[in-house]
Amino acid sequence: MDYQKRLAQKLIPAEEAVIQIPDNAYLVTYGFGEPIGLLSRLAELKGKRKGITYVDSLNAKRYPLFGDEEMRGVVDAESIFFGHFCREYQKNGRISFVPNHLGRGYKDKLWEMKRHHPERPIVYAIQVSPMDEHGYFSTGIVGMSNRMIVENADIILVEINENMPRTFGNTYIHIDEVTHAYQGPNEMFYMPDRPLTETDKMIGQYVADLIEDGSTLQLGIGGIPNAVAAALRDKHDLGVHTEMLSDSLIGLYKAGIVTNHAKTIYKDKMVTAFSYGSKAAYDFLDNNPNVLHLEVGHVNDPSVIRQNRKMVSVNTTLQIDLMGQCASEAIGTLQLSGTGGQTETASGARQSEGGKSIIALHSTANVKDESGERRRISTILGVQPAGTVISLLRADVDYVVTEYGVASLRGASLKDRAQELIGIAHPDYREWLTREARKYYLI
Repeated sequence: MDYQKRLAQKLIPAEEAVIQIPDNAYLVTYGFGEPIGLLSRLAELKGKRKGITYVDSLNAKRYPLFGDEEMRGVVDAESIFFGHFCREYQKNGRISFVPNHLGRGYKDKLWEMKRHHPERPIVYAIQVSPMDEHGYFSTGIVGMSNRMIVENADIILVEINENMPRTFGNTYIHIDEVTHAYQGPNEMFYMPDRPLTETDKMIGQYVADLIEDGSTLQLGIGGIPNAVAAALRDKHDLGVHTEMLSDSLIGLYKAGIVTNHAKTIYKDKMVTAFSYGSKAAYDFLDNNPNVLHLEVGHVNDPSVIRQNRKMVSVNTTLQIDLMGQCASEAIGTLQLSGTGGQTETASGARQSEGGKSIIALHSTANVKDESGERRRISTILGVQPAGTVISLLRADVDYVVTEYGVASLRGASLKDRAQELIGIAHPDYREWLTREARKYYLI
């Protein structure tokens, strides 16, 4: 079949892509695979379209729609997971958060769309690699809910990126499924290279000491997960089943530490829902059958995760109280990020034979007070303040790690939990935390 001829019939100029979005549509995409060319032109819809809802997850870049008041009612935004700049737009009502566990985030949103607004068209717009000889595009670093949305969308717009790696798993879209294709700006998002702090390294070593040979890993994003990976250089036969794949885990694979031989499911394969890393990482992923980018509803399903023996989930949190409740995504009602897969991966790891759910964080943080001055606070609290969003329940935490050591919470009473957590708090706050524990009848 002449797939190139079919592609030619569906190719449109990049500037015409945005006008393919009809009134009252849901415009759905994913961060890091977001269609930069199309999103950069959304302001052109002023006076031409209305009632569009933009649904994203972890936007990697600011676009005109967020800061432009004239876009209100033209394109309004909802997010499954906030990018770092989204919080400021929550304050002026330009974006609203969708509470979710990432494994079900898009599935639940799709349910809401179809149940309550079946008359509204769904437009799926995503970056893809160039089409191959069989007529397939690849969404590259984004597996997520690609196939689910393709199968439910009314309009599919693919933005071709010459630099997007071709990956295996649930990343395929066939030319016959595409409504229109257009050439994008070929821009990729790369993870910044941030040096590890001494505190990161101390925490990383404590976490690494909890990880046994033959374990399968789920690591999050940031300095602490990178430090954990750096501290695993003396381990053997590790595996990867993770929500996000980055350079740190790829580095362990290249070093022969991650082999995936001991995995129970997807043996000899690294499994992820999406990837975010350097150009070298994306070069590694390109046409690499040893890495599967699968639907996040499958990757993050606790009943799937638990099938791996010695499954270890390492997550971070903003603050934790003396009962073990983790606030990982918001300060009060101000959304900072998202729940992500923290609850799902922690639960799956705890159910795994020999598995562990680990929360790792710095013992203190520097925050701005009401006057704008920065001050140091303890990230371990007596109890979470009223209105705090709890991302991970106290019953789903096995170990908590700071630079001062490891607190073991599995099976521990409230009294023992409080004492364990006080023991790994910053020394300057331990006396205060002891008073807090007594105040709330924990010890």
